[in-house]
Amino acid sequence: MKTKILISILSIMVSFIGCSTEEKTDKPKPKAPLVKVEEIKLTSISSSIKLIGTVEAKIIANILSPADGYIEKLNVSENNYVRKEIQLAVISSQERTSLISQTKSKVAELKSQLDKTAQGTSEYSDLTKQLEQAQKELEYAAKLFLGIPVISPLSGTVTQKFVEAGSAVSARQNLFTIVNFNSLIIKTSVSEDLFSKIKLGNRLKVKFNAFPEKEFIATVTLKYQQIDPATRNFPVELKLINGTKEITPGMMAELELITDKKDNALTVPNDIFIVNQKDEKIVYIVKDTTAQQRIVLTGISNEKFTEVTSGLKEGEKIVVMGQELLKDGIKVMVQKQTKKGENKK
Repeated sequence: MKTKILISILSIMVSFIGCSTEEKTDKPKPKAPLVKVEEIKLTSISSSIKLIGTVEAKIIANILSPADGYIEKLNVSENNYVRKEIQLAVISSQERTSLISQTKSKVAELKSQLDKTAQGTSEYSDLTKQLEQAQKELEYAAKLFLGIPVISPLSGTVTQKFVEAGSAVSARQNLFTIVNFNSLIIKTSVSEDLFSKIKLGNRLKVKFNAFPEKEFIATVTLKYQQIDPATRNFPVELKLINGTKEITPGMMAELELITDKKDNALTVPNDIFIVNQKDEKIVYIVKDTTAQQRIVLTGISNEKFTEVTSGLKEGEKIVVMGQELLKDGIKVMVQKQTKKGENKK
């Protein structure tokens, strides 16, 4: 009886061990992670910073009144283009205005008296002589006290007009502002650490808020050697190469200054790096369906790409998607691309 019981227990144990072995054998192996790779190539890379500048005119004139008086003639308006030495306005001095006004009043009064006096009388004859004399005095006053012309000192566009015909003006009052739009520049400044990065002749990309879809180019024409004590920056001037008449003084400009540039650099996307506990940058390459971990050193970086100076070679396949699931030496499945550029396993 005991022998039968022992045989039964052994049979159950053998069956259990057999089932366990069968379960382990049937368990599916984990799939290799799916990754996307790109071939490392030599390309050009540059880094840049944004500078803020303001449009100014190098040649600008504020036209002031030469004397007290009144605007007798006004020959220009805003946005008019004027040439050098053209007459912008004529100012009648207070003395001339007063004299002519008095003489005109005298003439008008004599005419009124003549209209009320009978012709052929001695009084009519005297009034006629007085009227002729007053008219001569008026002509003499008009010729003797000529209006004072206001002449443009440069060719340009009238951007502001501060007076109207007939308005009173005082000596040295601002009458007009004239701008030579061919002299427009962009003024900006750079910090001490960037002073050596910007050089005469550098071409910078320029954007204006007023024209967000357009891109302009400006050349560095002047680099001040003395620092501005207020801002601790060095002033810089640039000349617009492809400017338009729509760009006016006072507009804000955003300039792109390239601070570093390198040709034939190994570059990779910025989002592929994994940083370990030692603050080292890690990437993965794939060789014969096996992921290999690489510790890399980096150089120039911009918004999209980073230069790798050590740890990678041209032509290697670097993982650009799925690297978070990888370990060194693990087998992977590489995502292939069709001829149309569509991803395919």
